[in-house]
Amino acid sequence: MNAKKEGKQGFWASLFGRKPCGCACGEGIKMDTGATTASTCACQTEGPQAEGGKRTVKVLGPGCAKCKAAYQAIERVAAEHHLDITLTKVDDIAEIMAYNVLTTPAVVVDGVVKIKGHVPTEREIKEMLGLSG
Repeated sequence: MNAKKEGKQGFWASLFGRKPCGCACGEGIKMDTGATTASTCACQTEGPQAEGGKRTVKVLGPGCAKCKAAYQAIERVAAEHHLDITLTKVDDIAEIMAYNVLTTPAVVVDGVVKIKGHVPTEREIKEMLGLSG
């Protein structure tokens, strides 16, 4: 009697299930292996970084002081090093939960969560953005 409808996911599966890679087809899965992030899908296109090679950085948080400080720190490092990145602030709770983030601020670089629960230091930001120490 309580059989799930075909194709529907439960609440926890929607939060912690496999995530699409963000490519054009939406069928692939983004896998973070530590050193590299691989996108596996039929179309073999890249995910969020595909917009002209520009890195995408998102700061996830509801707008608290720490979230604002994280955004400003990343903005400052990017300006100091003349980096061409797309920096956005995400305050929508549903979108934050889609990244499996329960503590904010969190920083997402090219679709992969890099920092959770604290304001990143300048050194952490440089490492995330691929700058030498």
